[in-house]
Amino acid sequence: MKRVLLILLAAAAMWAQGADPYVGYIYPCGIQAGTTNRLLVGGQAFPWKGCNAVVSGQGVEVLSVEMVPYFANVPGSQFRYLAKWLDGIAKGDRTAPPIPTDPNAHVDEWRSNRWWQVLGELDPQKISLVEEGLYVRRNPLQATPSLNQRMLVTVAAAPDAKPGVRDFRVYAQNGMSAPRPLLITTAPHAKEPLYAPPHRPLPPAPAITNLPCVLDGQIMPGQTDTWTLHLKKGRTITLHAVARELQPYIGDAVPGFFNPSLRIFNAWGKEVAFADDNYFHPDPLLVFTPPADGDYKLEIHDVLYRGRADFVYSITVWPGARPVGPRRASLWPNPVPQTPPGVSCNSFTGVVARAGASCEHVFEVKESGEYVFDLLARRVGSPLDARLSILGPTGGKPVAVFTDTTNLVFRGSLIQGECDPVGTCRLAAGTYRLRVEDEAGKGGSAWSYVLRVHRPALSFEVWTAKSSFAFRAFSGSPGMKVFVLRNGGFDGPVKLLETPDFRFSPSVIPAGTNMLKVALISKQRMQQDVREYQFKASAQINGKTQTVRIQPADEYNQAFAWDHLLPTHAFVVRTWPNPNAWKNVKKPAKPVPPPKPKAKEPPKAKEKPKVKVVDKK
Repeated sequence: MKRVLLILLAAAAMWAQGADPYVGYIYPCGIQAGTTNRLLVGGQAFPWKGCNAVVSGQGVEVLSVEMVPYFANVPGSQFRYLAKWLDGIAKGDRTAPPIPTDPNAHVDEWRSNRWWQVLGELDPQKISLVEEGLYVRRNPLQATPSLNQRMLVTVAAAPDAKPGVRDFRVYAQNGMSAPRPLLITTAPHAKEPLYAPPHRPLPPAPAITNLPCVLDGQIMPGQTDTWTLHLKKGRTITLHAVARELQPYIGDAVPGFFNPSLRIFNAWGKEVAFADDNYFHPDPLLVFTPPADGDYKLEIHDVLYRGRADFVYSITVWPGARPVGPRRASLWPNPVPQTPPGVSCNSFTGVVARAGASCEHVFEVKESGEYVFDLLARRVGSPLDARLSILGPTGGKPVAVFTDTTNLVFRGSLIQGECDPVGTCRLAAGTYRLRVEDEAGKGGSAWSYVLRVHRPALSFEVWTAKSSFAFRAFSGSPGMKVFVLRNGGFDGPVKLLETPDFRFSPSVIPAGTNMLKVALISKQRMQQDVREYQFKASAQINGKTQTVRIQPADEYNQAFAWDHLLPTHAFVVRTWPNPNAWKNVKKPAKPVPPPKPKAKEPPKAKEKPKVKVVDKK
């Protein structure tokens, strides 16, 4: 058994050396400006040494990174010894108990762990992690490999750090992780209590008296978190939970995201408020006006009572009523396709104001030909599930009807972004009516849209399936996917442009190709710290060069099924020193010096004539 375990550990170590680090969660997922916090980061492929972290933007600094050791199941005698020591620490005595001398304790078979040996020196958070590892026995067959490793990252946010979303990444010589959102707020934060062993009383629910406030928590299997809110009669509050948006796509969970719900109970245990999805956003938003003074209990749990380490949430509690519409800023950039350059566009806006209603617009076609209809609703935060009908001047049967769109790849953090109708139709000159309605017959003040109509134009977009890189100078990254989204019938080759520091190999995506694996090659010969980059691509269209920005993104899988490209703000690269960098450079041939003139040899001395000696005998 030990031999099998060693083989598995060796294989995992070899795999980790060649795989990019993966960050599955950050807890808490946000910090207040002007404070220093320790984050628990879980994931996979974290090297035991040389691992570091970085946060984008100004005013936030990573102070230290410490790996959390793996807590294996221990023999009974060692369990009792550690439990006794931990109970003493809980009572204020950090002295280690004596090691048992009974031969039946089999002390020689105890497992080693660097934190177990110094329990008396650990802080409360580390003590809590040790207790959780000791009392929550893990079944390796039910473990989530992508969340098995953990590290403690200390982060300091300056008082003037700009509030908003930052990108958190982990990097080492084996690569760099895709970003995870880290929220910087001006409001103070409150965290759920640390883990307590089963034989100790449960800590009380945290009491919240001052608003605004941010509540940070983590839902484990079957768990429901509770918070106590001290509220005044008639003073409305707004609660906004962020959970699914922190990690929009989970590949090994069904459904493929954390789906929370909020409940508020009064002092007698009666439910007085409830919120689940906010339109098509799984993250709930709840507006509540207390009917009386007192303490109210707030509960949050997954709708299916699932849970695991990456089910992290953040609830912002504001005083007063906040807008409850769906137009909330995403934690991820969701690029909206732009009208092709140089193309005149007719734009119509409207609102399906009530259930069963529709909106109509008059569109005058002066020149017959192909026309593109692009309706923006879900992609810009509207709950409208639109159906677009094109009617002739005399009514009757629609000339064309457009509903959902099927794209080459799913882009953005909106899982229902493909509900917007996009299509092309050939129209003769004349007057047409464009009718917009909701597929399910719903409506309201938030059911707004923007409809763009223009002639087809050749254009393209370029997306990558990787946005973070860490490799040695003057070397290349592993292969990554590059997608070309072709519009208007464009089918030509696309060139990935190089910069002074980097180039792509291959650098040309052939005509008619929608996806190609390429490598990013560093032209630097020296080490360089983490930096952000932007790359561009170009193509020849109608005799002119059209250049677009390459959209950085990372590929995720949702619930064993669909692949999605989650956009990021920029490419991020860290270059490590390469001792062999100069070996890969073709050194210029040394000039051959002209042959030196031969020195004149000195004249040879004349040889004396040899005298022949005759023997007279």
